Amino acid sequence: MSDAGSPGLKHALPPVYAAAALRVLLPLLVLPLVAVRVGPDEFGRLSFILIWSGLLSTLVEGGFLAAATRLAVTADATSRWRIAQQVFSARCLLSVPALLGGWLVVATMGSGGSSDAWAIAALAVALGWPATWYLQASQQLARWARVEFAVYATLIAACWIFADRIAVFLALQFAASALLAVLGWRWLRRDLQTVESLWSTPQIVPGLRLGWSMLPVSIAGAAYSLALPAAASAQLGKPELGLYFMADRIVRAVLAAGEPVFAVVYPRIVGRLKYGNRAAARFALRWAAGGVCAGALLYAVGVLAWSGLAGLLVHHSAGLDLSRLAGVVAILGALLPLLLGWKFVGYWMLATGRYDRAYRVCVIVGGVVGVASAATVGGAGGANGLAWTALAVEVVVIAVALLGIGLTERRAVQVPD
Repeated sequence: MSDAGSPGLKHALPPVYAAAALRVLLPLLVLPLVAVRVGPDEFGRLSFILIWSGLLSTLVEGGFLAAATRLAVTADATSRWRIAQQVFSARCLLSVPALLGGWLVVATMGSGGSSDAWAIAALAVALGWPATWYLQASQQLARWARVEFAVYATLIAACWIFADRIAVFLALQFAASALLAVLGWRWLRRDLQTVESLWSTPQIVPGLRLGWSMLPVSIAGAAYSLALPAAASAQLGKPELGLYFMADRIVRAVLAAGEPVFAVVYPRIVGRLKYGNRAAARFALRWAAGGVCAGALLYAVGVLAWSGLAGLLVHHSAGLDLSRLAGVVAILGALLPLLLGWKFVGYWMLATGRYDRAYRVCVIVGGVVGVASAATVGGAGGANGLAWTALAVEVVVIAVALLGIGLTERRAVQVPD
């Protein structure tokens, strides 16, 4: 198997974090730069495109990052190829409504024209196609990080030199996302060494069934970062939407720093299940405690370092109110200890398969509550109101998930032997 000699955490994390560092720098460096080059109104338009393309990309992704990864961790090469055919074939079908969605969004929201619709549709498909599920399951993210590092470094440099218009930035983002998707699937094919076609008509339905178990979770999960501003975009003016999007990207960039750890630890949580559910839970809780501490430290450092960061941003944020930006970032920053701890528990819930219903319910409830709140009181409260909505939704998700775990355990106890 390609992951037979998978590296330990201390060897796997450094290269993965090198690539993650560039993903963090991308919004921190490039978005402020683009904002000053295009102005607040045009940056608000760009935010609209990026928000909706990211949201629609979850439909293309299809829930396979969670569902397929879990199966592929313990599968042999033959089974992994079958899963790959299911994912590939299902994503081909799921790309169609995502393409149509770009036009529907523009027509419904009354914002932008055909160029914006094309941009949303094309970027949504490119963002939804990576083979991360396979790379994560086969524990090859450390090796894959070299590819990501090269692509993201090139993207940042190209944006710094050429991105003086929205169309140029979107073209560069599309090229980078599409390249990563193509290279990831070629990596998979090389590993599994087969001449069969990835497209398989008989595997479409099994693929849709596989993804469906987590697709609602994937779509609802996007609500906290993408669907909230998307729902509020009808009430927020373009500059206000751009302000929230900038703050959200700053905080989400820091949260993204934890993704390499989650991706590396998740298969290991699955592996701990052979020693029992409690052993896996203890392992996940140790990482959760560390995540809370790391998040609190990052938040404190961010507050202390804001004056210096504001000094850096002032040269790249024409039209953005830095004092208001600081206020929105301060609210959203509370997500750092909350999510950097909670995500390990969420991955444990996914790994066991025992709490799938509880996990789906908590994420879907959070998504529904978040969208409804953002479209009403959140959007009416401007960028600050939307930030408080995002924070409240995450608390709701965690509370519902814990309740679901408790009810699942209670039902298990009540079932007679």
